[in-house]
Amino acid sequence: MNSKPNGIWISPDFFETDLRLPDVADDPDVRIAVEWLTSFMREGEWKRRRFAALERFVNAASGQSAPGASGDNRFFATEDQLAWYLFLAQGSMDHPMVYDFIYGSRVVPIFRAIGRSITLLQSVPGVESRIRRLVDGERAQPNGGLFELLVAAAYCREGAGVRFLTESPGNRKTHDFDVSVGGREWAVECKRMETGEYTDRERQSARQLWLPTARDLQRRGLSVLAQVHFRSELCEVPSEYLAYQAGQWLQSGVLKRHEWDDQYGAGVIGTLDLRPLTRLLRTDDVAIHSSRMMELLTGRYKRNANVIQLLNVKMADNPLYVEGCQQAIVLDWESTSDTAIDRKARDVVKRLADATKQLPNDRPGLIHIGLEAVDGDEVEARRYEKIFQTVRNFDSKGKRLEYIYVHWFAPESPPTGPAAFDETYFWSGRQPDQLRPLRDGMLVLPPETETRDGLHWDAKLPSVRR
Repeated sequence: MNSKPNGIWISPDFFETDLRLPDVADDPDVRIAVEWLTSFMREGEWKRRRFAALERFVNAASGQSAPGASGDNRFFATEDQLAWYLFLAQGSMDHPMVYDFIYGSRVVPIFRAIGRSITLLQSVPGVESRIRRLVDGERAQPNGGLFELLVAAAYCREGAGVRFLTESPGNRKTHDFDVSVGGREWAVECKRMETGEYTDRERQSARQLWLPTARDLQRRGLSVLAQVHFRSELCEVPSEYLAYQAGQWLQSGVLKRHEWDDQYGAGVIGTLDLRPLTRLLRTDDVAIHSSRMMELLTGRYKRNANVIQLLNVKMADNPLYVEGCQQAIVLDWESTSDTAIDRKARDVVKRLADATKQLPNDRPGLIHIGLEAVDGDEVEARRYEKIFQTVRNFDSKGKRLEYIYVHWFAPESPPTGPAAFDETYFWSGRQPDQLRPLRDGMLVLPPETETRDGLHWDAKLPSVRR
């Protein structure tokens, strides 16, 4: 890879080279899932889509221009998020040095779970049509299709008969698949919640509050760490708020820390200690966008951390890694506003209502709703309270809705060691005629995993790790 005026040049033959590392074990379940999904693409299509995902990721992550994506700093093209997922899943085994560990922790466990159940899924009537729709028409929003495969596999593992329905363009939306157990049939509808717009707006607000100040501090040649707990919604914080706090620190002398506590939040700003990072860089390169880098800069590791960093570094031969760092200006922030927590803890009521409309009138129905728990434990605890009340009081408008399942997926990318994954599910029966047809609601963790009662965001309980 070499720099060029409009981004990094990558050889079209990049993937033809053996990029595997000797200490990275193969993952047969992930591999077979990737091969299965890409086998539904046209000849040469995966090669083109994978290379486009590589170019976008390398240019965006290294701070170069992302072709065709002015102003968009995401690592993937929104019009083909599925290619990004497949790129990560394959990259975890075949090109781990060109891989995003944080996003990969969200994706790879999903593909591993699909690959683990691939023999069961391949025998499901209608699954091929469903995957063709996923790899082509739903490439921009693949989470729903992948979630359906996870749910279908769970029913298959318990011996149920599963049959995917084929969508008819122009006709009313139907449910996703039928499940039959002991001669009785249920209609199943799956809904996957995406990360909320409020979360995206909050992160953008944090960047707007910090980056002008960070650039000024960079010009002064300072390395700075600011750690802030916002009590107000970030959209209500004055635009000059962090600039004012930085100014107070500069006036008091950079050898001292400046602390504050006011109506908008509490925080501390001071000189960032680069020594932990520079010591490690004497022997190892560090991925510029990784939880390891965040830990070295902030002095702590926190799941779902919000960190904005402006670095003056020497890039390694691999432009996703750093081999030297001369300066770092970092904001480590949290939003503890009760309003912000409440708005991020989105309820499932709309997804539940939409799913119910797609259930037929002539048979009992089951609804599965999936979501990622990446906004913090306080948010998920609040969300659980909302969901519990919503499910308990939900009016199915005459539909024969018997059971509702809600699935939380909580990925994690620790600074050292392999990725981790927590999973929680909640189910509720609504005057059913039969016992629920799905007894084990775990969709991603292997059946042999040792689990425990409780919620993964309850800090007093041990987490499930895989």
